[in-house]
Amino acid sequence: MTTAVPFSTPRHANPLPGDAVEAPASLMSGPGRSWQTEPRWRWVEIRLGGQWLPGRVERWRLHQGSPQWVALVRWGPDLLAWAWYLYDPETIRQVPEPAPGSGPTTW
Repeated sequence: MTTAVPFSTPRHANPLPGDAVEAPASLMSGPGRSWQTEPRWRWVEIRLGGQWLPGRVERWRLHQGSPQWVALVRWGPDLLAWAWYLYDPETIRQVPEPAPGSGPTTW
């Protein structure tokens, strides 16, 4: 876990310019509204470690009084490959849902 974001496990300790930004603790604690995207996840590409990785947004959160949405993004088959990130379409971009039997649908 990180000290900045509770309940997240960063996989890229040294973010590169242009990478997705982890959500600060101030947006992850206290009162706030959250929206669950289930039963359908939102497929995305997230920029981490200087590259685009396929992933999915599993949850959204908007802290009360803030206009900044944060997204719980999971990427890859590793169960620990997830974290909360500030939503920015420049670093987390939506992609079409993969066709059945293709893409990262097994995780």
